[in-house]
Amino acid sequence: MEPHAAAMAYVRPIEDLDPPLDATIQRTAVRACARGEGFGTPEIFEEATATGCFAFLHVVAEISAAEADRDAAPPVIIATMHVLGDSALERARRLLLLDHLTARIVFADGRSPEAALAREWDARPDDERRRDRARESMRAKALRGLVLGRPPYGYVVEDRALVPHPRESQVVKEMFRAYVDEGEGLRRIAARLNRDGVRTRLGRAWTPGSVRTVLKNPAYTGLYRRLGVVVPASHPALIDRATFNATQRRMGERRTSRTEQERHDYPLHGLLRCGRCGSPMIGERRQTQSGLAVSYRCENATARGTCRARGVRSEVLEAAIRDELGRSDHHHPVAARAKGRPDPDARRSRLERRLAEGIERWVAGEWRYYELRQRLAPVARELHEMDRPVEAEATDAETARTRLLAEWDALDEPERAQLLQAVMAEAVVEGKTVRVTRRR
Repeated sequence: MEPHAAAMAYVRPIEDLDPPLDATIQRTAVRACARGEGFGTPEIFEEATATGCFAFLHVVAEISAAEADRDAAPPVIIATMHVLGDSALERARRLLLLDHLTARIVFADGRSPEAALAREWDARPDDERRRDRARESMRAKALRGLVLGRPPYGYVVEDRALVPHPRESQVVKEMFRAYVDEGEGLRRIAARLNRDGVRTRLGRAWTPGSVRTVLKNPAYTGLYRRLGVVVPASHPALIDRATFNATQRRMGERRTSRTEQERHDYPLHGLLRCGRCGSPMIGERRQTQSGLAVSYRCENATARGTCRARGVRSEVLEAAIRDELGRSDHHHPVAARAKGRPDPDARRSRLERRLAEGIERWVAGEWRYYELRQRLAPVARELHEMDRPVEAEATDAETARTRLLAEWDALDEPERAQLLQAVMAEAVVEGKTVRVTRRR
């Protein structure tokens, strides 16, 4: 038979199966399967060890090149579903990723991807199944309109249902009115609430972030959402849907504008920390007689008024940082994680929960397989990206420092900002004194 398509095969040695499924057995199986399917001799991507991941990364990279035309991507042959990972969840998300990228996955054991996933999920270990059962029990309660967990600000729980809090509900309505009708920003709303003596439910001052959390919560339209369950009109609404949609549109517009502003007007964005209270410092612009002035101020001082640190002009900070970077004998420790960056482990846990919940919905018949693949492919892709080894930065810290010291005045703001991010972990500011923590 004349081969009608090229094919790829993925092999990973498995040491703990009975009978064993070593690399030699898998190579024989995928080659025989390729001949039977008319693919000719497949290109085999084999992990060196059972814990390896580089061969799988290469498989994804190869078929991603044809992602614009899914039907043109080479078919992928795998001995059995077990080869794709050490846990049911890992095997599921790798299968969904491959099934999204290529038009055909062939298992040498004869199962279709859909049948292989169903069997794998049904055979998952007891500890995984216990977590799923607990989650399903909570979802069933949510479907009945019963409140799970802490109620959002503005509501209290009575008889397992949300009812408006007399005082907090008025605060929520005022937030939406100020944002949509008066055009106020998050900082000004937070500052007004704090000035009026209004506190969060925990008795803390309002911040732009806590105001944003309220404005983005669809619960205030009467919609209840928890564990993938959406129950419309489950409780009294505090605002109408049109007001909520107008809020989200404005927040989206401001977010785009702010991203560009931070990129071009605030080269020290994300690098500065207040020496008095430890909070991040945020950039602000002011029109003066001599032109536009950029300065940085403690977030606590701006949003809450709980820090007495004064703002510092951008040129003063940059001059101090430039001097610090020029000191070759200064000790510069490296921060484990830059302030304000999201925790990747927490993000991974959330994505894995979404993946497990989606598979459960498919198993329960709520989704068809093509819907499962379509909805969860982005989740599987993001988890895959988290598995990729971190490559060395294009600009290492010492090269960035050398360029900054030699070309500071000649660099435009975006390029200077990029180099500062490469060379600095953070800078602690107290008055006009700056202590730089340098990357190695």
